[in-house]
Amino acid sequence: MLTAAAIDRGIIDASQRDRLHALAAELSTSEASVLPQPLEPRHAEARGNFNVITVAYTVGALLVLFALGWFLVDRWEKLGPTGVLAISALYAVAFGAAGVALRHRGFSIAGGLAVTLAVMMTPAWGWAVLRLTELWPDPSNVNDPLSRYDPYLYSRAIILDLATIGVALAALRRVRFSVLGAPIAIALVALLLHIGTALGDPRLSWYVGPYYQMVIACVAFAVAYAVDRRQPVTEDYAQWFYIAGSIVLLFGYTQLWPSIGAWRHAVPLVAVALIAASLYLRRRVLVATGLVAAFGYLGYLAFDVFRRVVTLPVALAGLGLLVIVAAVWVQRRFPALVARVSRDEEAGRKALPTGAIAVLGPLAIAVTAMLFAGAEARERTAQRDWMMRYYAHRSRRETREQSPAATPRAAATSPAVDSNGSVPPRLTR
Repeated sequence: MLTAAAIDRGIIDASQRDRLHALAAELSTSEASVLPQPLEPRHAEARGNFNVITVAYTVGALLVLFALGWFLVDRWEKLGPTGVLAISALYAVAFGAAGVALRHRGFSIAGGLAVTLAVMMTPAWGWAVLRLTELWPDPSNVNDPLSRYDPYLYSRAIILDLATIGVALAALRRVRFSVLGAPIAIALVALLLHIGTALGDPRLSWYVGPYYQMVIACVAFAVAYAVDRRQPVTEDYAQWFYIAGSIVLLFGYTQLWPSIGAWRHAVPLVAVALIAASLYLRRRVLVATGLVAAFGYLGYLAFDVFRRVVTLPVALAGLGLLVIVAAVWVQRRFPALVARVSRDEEAGRKALPTGAIAVLGPLAIAVTAMLFAGAEARERTAQRDWMMRYYAHRSRRETREQSPAATPRAAATSPAVDSNGSVPPRLTR
């Protein structure tokens, strides 16, 4: 039912639903001829965002992916590029045909998942094609320096990422299914990571890499917001970009944590911004990301800043109760909070208060931080290289000093032997 889906997504609350039902009943009795009720298409499978059927479909698709991945990894070397190409292409065609057939028979969710599985086979057969055309170096050839040069390998991986995005977009033209946004989001994040590794300086990646991950997270959020503004009401492709951005954001901030110093205290602001954005965009994944960031910051205060406080167990217990209460409050008040901050947009479009500035602002900050980190990375890399050379030289010197002295020559230590094999007596004074 449309109103039930609207409540699940936080568009309306229960009171608004009741008022809409009352208005529909009033209009149906007075102006039934003016407002005809549209007939919904009949489906052969159970409809709903979350039920037993969707759970079974999801578990089945994950089992298929796990089985195929296990088989390909276990038999990768024995199959070779020709075998990998044949098997992956066969599975892709079979999944695609099964998906089209299922959708024609009314099983739209099952058919969409089958088409998604077909799209996810793209990296496998794409790698096989590159390997057969010698665009991907042979990893078993130890004499080929390109097989061990990461920037070149990642530049080849860019082709696989673009191929996956292209195949997924082509599938979307024929099959309108929101889960097809998942391989696009994953391939987009992988594409940005591979571009950074292929074009960046490998000597500076150990320091600049986490900052670049923050840039990727902001790009993912920007793409998610753009898709969210333009996607049809019936499908939700943007959720996968929000999920990808959230994962990269949390992972990148975790890697940055030891080196950002006082900037750790900016985490509460990031958490509040994510939770506020979730109210405008009606995205629970942003609420979860903000709560994880806030909980991580509180854990940092408890275990690092106030670790010598005697009442630490009490503080931890209070922290746990605070998280539980916050989770319960968010679940109970989420629709009402959405109704308070949501703006009236045409055709039900969701928007942030400042529009594109709210999305491009964090991206500009992340890019600026990465540029400053690049200048600092050169100094730290030079210092690290000097320290490594110094400790290596000192280690070699200590090894030479601690090694046992050379044993004297046998001629100098062995007693003399006469012609008949007897040892002459030693002369004494």
